[in-house]
Amino acid sequence: MNGNVKLLGMVATASIMLASCSNDELKEVYKGEKISFTTQVKTRATETTINNLNGFYVYADADNYEDMFINGRPAKKEAGKDNTFTIKDENGGDYLWPTGVKEVRFWAYGPDNLDTKTAFKPTITTHTQQFETLLESSMENGGTNQQDFIVAYQNVRQENVTGGAVKLDFYHALSQICINAKCPDHNNRKVNIKGAWLVNINQKGILSFSESATDTYHMQWTPSLPSTYGVKFENLPLLTSANTTLIGQAEGTTGDKSSSLMLIPQKQDKWTTDKPKGAYILFLCRIEAIHKGTVHSDKDSNGAIHVEGDYHYHQLFPTPQSDKWNRNEYGYTCVGIDIDWKPNHKYVYNVIFCGQGSGAGVYPPIELPDLPKIEGIEIVPNKDKDKVGETVLDSPLSFDVTVEAWEQGNTGNNDGNTNMD
Repeated sequence: MNGNVKLLGMVATASIMLASCSNDELKEVYKGEKISFTTQVKTRATETTINNLNGFYVYADADNYEDMFINGRPAKKEAGKDNTFTIKDENGGDYLWPTGVKEVRFWAYGPDNLDTKTAFKPTITTHTQQFETLLESSMENGGTNQQDFIVAYQNVRQENVTGGAVKLDFYHALSQICINAKCPDHNNRKVNIKGAWLVNINQKGILSFSESATDTYHMQWTPSLPSTYGVKFENLPLLTSANTTLIGQAEGTTGDKSSSLMLIPQKQDKWTTDKPKGAYILFLCRIEAIHKGTVHSDKDSNGAIHVEGDYHYHQLFPTPQSDKWNRNEYGYTCVGIDIDWKPNHKYVYNVIFCGQGSGAGVYPPIELPDLPKIEGIEIVPNKDKDKVGETVLDSPLSFDVTVEAWEQGNTGNNDGNTNMD
């Protein structure tokens, strides 16, 4: 599989009529033309597309203007017109291309219900164009309550504008992260998962704009403040040979059913015992072996055996705490991941438990984040520092890495498959 899939995002076009004049000076216009936009969303929590985008905010810096020509005015979708938006000044007037201005720089962000008080604080002036971003740590429900954040930047010369229409492309400013899991050997291995979390992921960042950052759509991110994101499960089905969605947009689901994480683009080394601040995926799970028959001919010494019908089950992970069967015992396992997330990219990590050459990960650090409580289970912690970084079974986890819907992100080897060790 190619590790660099091209952009597969949803693309749509909208005619967005800009309307506004805040003073007499602005009413001097080039041939009386009203500025308009043609836009497209380079397209997911909930994915922002041209169809569900009801509005956004616009800024513009015109040549020889001391202050912003347009200063954060809302562009609103017209009733009954899916692809038409209008923008007015404080007095309800139109924005027109001003006389003698050769070049205007446009910035826009959305959607119009974006949390700009705590999550995305804009500072856009003639001198500074940036967002201070702080994403709340999400430990139980993934990205269900997160917002998709789209931005656009365009430097426009008047002679390149036809009929006052400015081409304006929106891109997703965050990276979308999804995690699936499967167990190819599910006829012989029983894998229960109660939680999955991304650990040591920066939750804070400054987004600024740069003319030279063309490979990231003029966006530059400065990330900071490591945190944890993920989900807990009460009744997740047993893993099979088909992918089960742990974090993400499950096939056939839309809107609030998505738990896709929208995270700050960043670069991180993977966690190892030598790099304790590196990134890793943490799983809370239980793994059993399934054997036909009610006893072993070799008289297996493990007394923690459960007999059911024509089969019996051994607890492989976590290590049984007694010789009595206890189906409520769970433990933590993990895998380190190298991260190089870019804006407008969707990264899908397909985790393979107990496959060919794949086991169940390694023992995580002794000190773990403050994870959510899950009723009805008993967590068996690892207290042996010598085990940290060692495999919990006979092999580490492996990943089949793909990218969907957004532009391809490089996640590992050139063939797109990354063995995590």
